[in-house]
Amino acid sequence: VTIPLSVEEINLCSFILPGFMIVSTAMKISRDELQCLLSELLEYGTALRRELHRYPEIALKEEQTRSRLLKWLGDMGVLEQAYLFDPLIGTDLVFELPGDLDGTVGLRSDMDALPLDEQTDLPYTSTVPGMMHACGHDGHMAILALTAALVSRVDHRQRPTVRFIFQPGEEEVCAGADLTEAGVCDGLDRVYAFHSWPGLPAGSIGIKEGVLTAAAHTFEINLEGISCHGAVPSEGLNPLPAAADLVLRLDELHREMRSRNQSVVSPCGIQGGSSTNVIPQSVLIKGTVRILDETVGDMIRASVYSLIDQVDQHWGTRSTITYHQRYRFPVRNHPQETSRAADAAEKTVGKKRVIRLEKHSMVAEDFAFYLERVPGCMLLLGIGEDHPKLHSSTFDFDDRQLETGVLVMSALI
Repeated sequence: VTIPLSVEEINLCSFILPGFMIVSTAMKISRDELQCLLSELLEYGTALRRELHRYPEIALKEEQTRSRLLKWLGDMGVLEQAYLFDPLIGTDLVFELPGDLDGTVGLRSDMDALPLDEQTDLPYTSTVPGMMHACGHDGHMAILALTAALVSRVDHRQRPTVRFIFQPGEEEVCAGADLTEAGVCDGLDRVYAFHSWPGLPAGSIGIKEGVLTAAAHTFEINLEGISCHGAVPSEGLNPLPAAADLVLRLDELHREMRSRNQSVVSPCGIQGGSSTNVIPQSVLIKGTVRILDETVGDMIRASVYSLIDQVDQHWGTRSTITYHQRYRFPVRNHPQETSRAADAAEKTVGKKRVIRLEKHSMVAEDFAFYLERVPGCMLLLGIGEDHPKLHSSTFDFDDRQLETGVLVMSALI
């Protein structure tokens, strides 16, 4: 039965009948129709986001996070229509909502939290000591879950097939590389992701073609000396001066690379010694390298190894290095999909709130591995110019931006 309904009547039907499905007589679902359906889902999406925030889990330990998402999706009737994939790498959650329109669209959210003590005093603050969602992944998951609930309420004849990808381990372990290697992108025609972004006006969308975020390497350098009494340093070999020399040389390399190709070389930690009168046996230096081009990364790696050899020869230390290039790709947004994303965002939030970004960020994101396999785009969701920064102990996702995120994702679909 076909019944012509006003926007208000659609809203009423979706409230009375949670399973109510829109079949638009137009070729595309209108923004008003989507917004009416979404208005009745936002309360549940906000509750999900805060529940996920309350119970964070770090990389590859997201068992309860996965279970909470599955329960919410089941309660919303999404899984009744979905094809649920077997886990590909452990705690991932991947499912498809089939549709009759051409193509398969992938939407990805990260799931993991950070090893950080929360200092917000929110009513839904983290209940897990030493863990919190300080990078907006709880908001990303809520946006993706809400989008799935919204898509499931649009008739399959009016949508393409959509694959929803909840990915574990974005922080530190780069599980996106493993998930794409396991085949999560197989059969996709395009793929998108959001990242919440302090510094952009709340409710705005940041768009940039080409490099959006950097690739990242990490290093750990252990300098071995000979421990002895601090009163007689000549009886040993103090690795601390050698470590200090190496840190200064790494910083000099950073300044050179920064001016030549915008790369970053950052010594970020030094550990050695715990007493006022004992010269330590060894000193550990940890740091990161950020690059925009893989060939530059290889050059910087060779330079770091060369600096270590120079320091060892000068001071007499014996050094070993562990050097990881796991986040080896920058996020490169594809031109056509960036244009498509910008168009969807403009139709959703208006042209004035779509910000064409001129500069890349030096943070790293393993969504880069998806974009190496499938055309797509990562969008930045503005959560406020004065909002606490990512990875801050006072960070919290802005729930008011759930609606913006879902509507833009839906427009992309």
